[in-house]
Amino acid sequence: MDMIEVIRRGQAELLCGEEEGVLLRDVPSGAYMMSAVDEDMGERLLSLIPRGLKDGLYVAHQEFLKESICRRFKGSVINTCVQAVYTRKTPLEEDSRFCIKTLDTSYLGEVYFHYHAVHDKGYLEERLRSGMMYGAFADGKLAGFIGMHAEGSMGILEVFEEFRRQGIAEALERHLINRILEKGWVPFCQIFTDNEASVKLQQKLGLRIGRDMVYWIS
Repeated sequence: MDMIEVIRRGQAELLCGEEEGVLLRDVPSGAYMMSAVDEDMGERLLSLIPRGLKDGLYVAHQEFLKESICRRFKGSVINTCVQAVYTRKTPLEEDSRFCIKTLDTSYLGEVYFHYHAVHDKGYLEERLRSGMMYGAFADGKLAGFIGMHAEGSMGILEVFEEFRRQGIAEALERHLINRILEKGWVPFCQIFTDNEASVKLQQKLGLRIGRDMVYWIS
């Protein structure tokens, strides 16, 4: 779904599209995304990626591709995820207990302070500028936030410690799913394999969990 949505949303540079394998570059994030039926096709796809890329980012859908990327491009950081997709077109009922609104760059300091999965402040600022970052407010205070990553997946989810276990994460994701549906897109996310709480949240919201792994390599 991640590669399909990059194409559907018009942000893909298609480098190879064959029955045996697909390689594309997501323009906003710069990530090279690929899927291949076997190792031979995988090597063909990888040969199309320029060597010597600074801070290269790669998304592989087969383990043999992950291993080849690490060898060829010296990738050392590997995040293994499962993919979850909201396949329905019906909006979710939103939680009226919380005020959820779009965040702008005036919230960059708070987002950067609380969100530790991304250490690039410039990236978070760009995500705020995209208009696809949302915050939940309780008693007028920012209690948590969620957003859409550059390549289109849902994420950047954080609820501040004092506001946890109140349903804010679920409320935020319900809101984001509905905003994505309004644009005619398919909501999807990628979850670290050890994040059982997130998997349960996706299942509760009706997302379907993929059987195969997705590997982010940098």
